[in-house]
Amino acid sequence: MSSNKVFYILILSGTAFIIIGTLSIYDSNLAKPVSINGTVGSRSSDILTPIMDPGSKANIDIKGSRFDFTIYDPTKEVVISIRDKTFFSYNLVANKSGEYRLETRNLGNQPVIISGSAETKASPLAFGAQMMLVITGMVVIGLGIRSKIRLT
Repeated sequence: MSSNKVFYILILSGTAFIIIGTLSIYDSNLAKPVSINGTVGSRSSDILTPIMDPGSKANIDIKGSRFDFTIYDPTKEVVISIRDKTFFSYNLVANKSGEYRLETRNLGNQPVIISGSAETKASPLAFGAQMMLVITGMVVIGLGIRSKIRLT
């Protein structure tokens, strides 16, 4: 393979990594609605942790067996807490930025059905993987430049 082909392949590949990583970083910081549908078995608990911005929404409907339900904001303050219900519906509008905690504890012998959606962003852990793409792109571009210098 000629030095020009290697150079262009490495430069284009590195650029693609950087563009994909950068777009992924941008995209993961936008809140998107996701389904929170699920079932909690008898005498079990479920915890959902959407990462929300101020103004983000979550719509929650819970029905079935007896249950307790609590929402905590990012500072661990209780937003709402209900006890020993068989039906509950709530529309949460986040007033703080961060991870909310939605806890459902089934107290009965029948399943509890959760339905709805919540606007959430990617976890901060995803940022590390996205940065790896950007850094890999820089390394590949560096290799391309080095191959051009070496082979000329």
